[in-house]
Amino acid sequence: MANVIIKSAEREALTNKVARDFGYDPSRMSAAHREQAEAVAARSMEAHRELKRMEERHR
Repeated sequence: MANVIIKSAEREALTNKVARDFGYDPSRMSAAHREQAEAVAARSMEAHRELKRMEERHR
């Protein structure tokens, strides 16, 4: 059985933005490029959440 990841609209939009930023058309990317864009998007979201958490803690 294959693992299926259901993505939120926000996550999909961020993945597409990362792909465009690196010069790829999201609708025509290879599976490898899509995985790379998803990894960058996921790490970016994690970093953003961590910075927000740190900002809230220092207020």
